[in-house]
Amino acid sequence: MFEKLKQLAYGARYLLSRRGEKTFVELPGRRVQLWHGGEGVPFVYLHSGLGETTWLPFHDTWAKDFHVFVPAHPGFAESTGIELIDTIDDLALHYVELFDKLGLDAVCLGGVSLGGWLAAEFALRWPERVHRLWLADAPGLWSDEYPYADLFRYVQEPAKLRELLFHDPRGAMATMIIRDLKEMNEETFVAAYRALRTLARLTWERPYNPKLSLRLGRIRCPVLILWGESDRLIPPVYAELYARSIAQSRAEILKNCGHLPMFEQEAAFVQLIRDFCRT
Repeated sequence: MFEKLKQLAYGARYLLSRRGEKTFVELPGRRVQLWHGGEGVPFVYLHSGLGETTWLPFHDTWAKDFHVFVPAHPGFAESTGIELIDTIDDLALHYVELFDKLGLDAVCLGGVSLGGWLAAEFALRWPERVHRLWLADAPGLWSDEYPYADLFRYVQEPAKLRELLFHDPRGAMATMIIRDLKEMNEETFVAAYRALRTLARLTWERPYNPKLSLRLGRIRCPVLILWGESDRLIPPVYAELYARSIAQSRAEILKNCGHLPMFEQEAAFVQLIRDFCRT
């Protein structure tokens, strides 16, 4: 009953998150779904492979201090153009074109998981356009000693997915975010299928960049690295591996947290990033 009340409370917060506005941006050969809201320094959130592509409470909190942009990657939500994207390099080029279209010269940039990897790849290519960078539980680097877990192995086993992605797989957020198949309506099922298909296109063969560690030194801005202490998909050791490769960086480990800190430890996650980007 207590976990159900938590879910209802989050649902109420979602309905009361009113700073965001949904729009679309046209780029050559593709259309980008974009939520944005708030005023101040431009702050771009790059979502994970989970596909958190709507305006959520944690976006709404940041929008009290920043102009928050939440684009959906090609192939997610209502964004098109996935047929033009084969690699993380293609995705980075997609975003520089989007930033040009939006007139975003310099931003606070960050993301979770796939979004964090993408943020790092963007910042090392166009360092002058990022004045604060953060990433959370991101792939991209690789160590044979600490391989990632195989996410795709469990796509039809929601209970296993929750164990992989959450510190508390039976908690309110875990059971709300990763639903049993029989609980999904058609719209939710189609969105989940599209997200999984796009994630597989980008990461199935190689969910990392073997050249990334040698290139991270190109990043010029301060960097905040966040990691869930109980991340069973991408081990927390990667927080230190990222920090070693980036000069102006620090790593923070979030306790009682798995792979998705924006849901499992929202308050700490939002505050750490807010303070970092306001500095």
